[in-house]
Amino acid sequence: MSEERSDQRIEGWYRRGLMQAAGVATVLGSGADVAGAREDGPGNGAAGGGQQSGSRRIDTARRVSPRDFANHNYERIYSARKKEAIEVLLRDPMVNEVASNWVASFQAHEPLTNHLDMVSIQGPEDVRIEGNLDRGVFDVTAVSRRTIYGIVDRWENELLALEATEPRDVPWQEDYSGDQTALDRGRFLSQQPEVQRHLDGTQWYPMFKVGESITSAYGLAHMDVSPVLFVVNTGEGVAVVSTFVDVSGEELELVHVGRIEDFVDIPVQRLARQITPDEATVQGQVPGVPFENRPFYTANEGFHRFEEPDRSFEQNGWSIEWRPPETQGITIRADYNGKPVFAALDNPVTYTGYMLPPREGRSISDWYFPDDEPLFAGSLLYWDIHSVEFGGPGMLGKIDYPETGSHPGGFRLKTHYHTGAQGRQSVDFHSGMQFGPYNYDISHEFFGDGEMRPIWRRQGPGYATEHKAHTDEVEWGEGDEMVVQHYTSATAFDVTPGTTDGVETRVFDGNEWRTRTEEFYLKGEPGTKVRFTNPNGPETVDVVLDGDAEIVVVRPKENEIGPGEGTATRTMDPDVERAFYHPQQYADGEPIQGERVVVWLLLEAATGEMPHYAGISSFAVPGEIHLHGYGSDDGGASQGDVAD
Repeated sequence: MSEERSDQRIEGWYRRGLMQAAGVATVLGSGADVAGAREDGPGNGAAGGGQQSGSRRIDTARRVSPRDFANHNYERIYSARKKEAIEVLLRDPMVNEVASNWVASFQAHEPLTNHLDMVSIQGPEDVRIEGNLDRGVFDVTAVSRRTIYGIVDRWENELLALEATEPRDVPWQEDYSGDQTALDRGRFLSQQPEVQRHLDGTQWYPMFKVGESITSAYGLAHMDVSPVLFVVNTGEGVAVVSTFVDVSGEELELVHVGRIEDFVDIPVQRLARQITPDEATVQGQVPGVPFENRPFYTANEGFHRFEEPDRSFEQNGWSIEWRPPETQGITIRADYNGKPVFAALDNPVTYTGYMLPPREGRSISDWYFPDDEPLFAGSLLYWDIHSVEFGGPGMLGKIDYPETGSHPGGFRLKTHYHTGAQGRQSVDFHSGMQFGPYNYDISHEFFGDGEMRPIWRRQGPGYATEHKAHTDEVEWGEGDEMVVQHYTSATAFDVTPGTTDGVETRVFDGNEWRTRTEEFYLKGEPGTKVRFTNPNGPETVDVVLDGDAEIVVVRPKENEIGPGEGTATRTMDPDVERAFYHPQQYADGEPIQGERVVVWLLLEAATGEMPHYAGISSFAVPGEIHLHGYGSDDGGASQGDVAD
C-alpha cells in the first residue's frame, strides 16, 4: 500500500470515528484545543488567584473560526465543551440553587480564543397557561425566568466570570384564532382518548409547526402528515404530548401519540440536582460577563443579540450583498477582487431524520428515499425551512477575524434559526419549551485569500428524546443498529466564476480530473473536489468534498427549488413542495458544459452517534470552498491540483 493511500485510509478512519468517542469530552477538558495565543499558563484562573490574568484573557478573547484549529478540533470543541462548561457553571452554589428549581431550561455555548468558553443557562420556576381552543388564544407565562452567564477556563474548568439576571415573568401568546385549519386539528386531537388522558386536569396549550409542508412520517409522504404538540403543565413539571395526524384525506386520522418528559437528553435542572456544588460562590469574586462575550443567542437578557451588517459591504477583497430570509435562509451575492463568485447562495433545507435503517454505504438520497419519491425510509423526516416569520431569528451579525499566523483576515455572516418556535426572539424556546422546534446555526465565512467556509451547527433537540426513548421497541440485531437521528444541511448556490455566461465543470477523484457533461449527483470521498471554471478566463471555484459531503450539479429551472432568481422557493408553490424530496431528483441528464448551473453542497451530521446528542452538545460541520485565478490575493492552485 502506498504511503499516500495509507494516509487517506487513516484520515477516513479518523473522521468517521471523530464524533463517536464518548471519551472526547474528558480529553478536551484537559486542554486539547489549540485556538488563540494564551499569555498565562494553567492554574491562573479565579480559583488560583489569577483574577487579573483571567480578566486580561477575557478582554482579548474573540470568537473562533475552523481555521483557528488543527486536527478537526473545531468540531471537537463544539461536541464536547458545551456540557462540561455547563457543569462548571452548575458547580457554583448560587447557580446550582437557582437552576435546581427550574421546570424547563435553555442553554447556549460558544468557544472563544485564549482557551475560554462562554456559556449561558436559563429557565423558569413555573409555567402558567390560560386559554382554550374555543377562543383560539392561549396566554403563556414563564414564571421567574432567569439567565445565568459564565466564562469558563477550558484548561482548568474554572469560572473566570459570572453574572445572573434578576428573575422576571416572561409572557407570550399562542394565537390561532385566525387559523381554522389549526383549530380543527387541535379540537380533533384533544378529543381523542389517547391524547385526552394526558390533558385532563392540566394546563396546556397546542403548538402547530409549519406542518405537512415540511413533513413525512409514519409511512405517510411529504405533505400528507402534520405534527401537533401539546405543552402540558402537570403541576410537577412541564411535559409534551407529541401527535401526528394524517391530513391526506377528507377526514383527519390520528397516527401517533407520545408523551415526553425530557425535552433534551440531560435537562439543565436535572443536571443541577445531580451535581454537588462547591462550598462558596465566586459571585462578586470574579468579574461579570461582558455583553460582547455572551453567546449571541442569549446575550440580551436571555434573548438574541442583533447586530445586522449593512445589506451591502466590502471587506477583505469580498463584495457582499445579502437579503433577509423567506424560507431558505439569507440570500448572499458575492464578488471577490471585483469578479463574480456567486449570483445567489442560500440554504433551502436542513434534513432531520429519525429511526433510519442501517446506511450500508448508500448515498443520502438512496438511504433517505430508496423508492425515489418523497416518502422517508425512517419514522420521521423534516425538510426544515429557515425563515424569520416561522421561528427566526435570521441574521444575527457579522463577526470579524483578524489576520493570524494560520489565516488571513476575514469575517463570518452568522445566522440562526429556531424552526417552529414562537416569533423572531423564539420566546417559548428560550423559556425552556424546547421540544419540537430546532436550533440551527448557519454561518458563512469569507477570508482574504479567497477561501470560503459554509458552516452548519446544530444544538438540538427536535424529536430526539422521543425517538431515543423508543429504541427498545426496535428489533436489534448484530450490525443492524437503527440510526436514531441524522441531519443533512444543504447549501445551494448559483456559481459564477468570473462570468455569468456559463461554466465548465470538472471533478477530481483524488487521482485525475474528469469532465462531467451532464447534471450529476456525487457522493464525496477523501481527496474529491468539484471545479467550476470560467471558459474564457482564469477564475475557478473549487468545492472540496470528503466522506461527509455530497454534491448535486443541475441547470436552474423555475419549477425546481434553488437559490435566487430563475428557481422555485421552498413552500411557495404547493405542487413543487409536494414533489420535492432531494435535489438529485433534478439531475435528469441535461448538458451542463458551458451552461449556468446550480450547485447543492450537502453536509452530513451523524448526530445519532453522539453520547449526549440532544441539547447538551453541539455538532458542527464545516464545508470548504476555494477560489483561484481571481488575482494576487487568492490562494492559487496547489501543486498537483491543476486541471489539464
